[in-house]
Amino acid sequence: MTGMVAATASLKSKTVVAERRKIIGDVRRDVLGFLDAHGFEYIPSVSNKFMVNVRRPGREIIDALMKEKIYVGRVWPSMPQHVRVSVGTQEEMNKFKTAFLKVMA
Repeated sequence: MTGMVAATASLKSKTVVAERRKIIGDVRRDVLGFLDAHGFEYIPSVSNKFMVNVRRPGREIIDALMKEKIYVGRVWPSMPQHVRVSVGTQEEMNKFKTAFLKVMA
């Protein structure tokens, strides 16, 4: 119920959706640029998520990131070496970048 109320309120605002879309886009571009700079392969997206090829069983990376208090999405059977990453705030994604470099070393 709370989610429905919040969604309804945000849709009534003429600016909030566009503002949040820009923020998510900016953060996503920053993280994808980071992945590019470090030579990681990924499947880009225009949404609030993307897939990263971790070149090993994705579950291993998910578990390693959890030890760093970073929680990413699941692995799909058809893409066992990819993990789904949701775009968070800039602060959250900065923590993701630090932890990702650590677990991928």
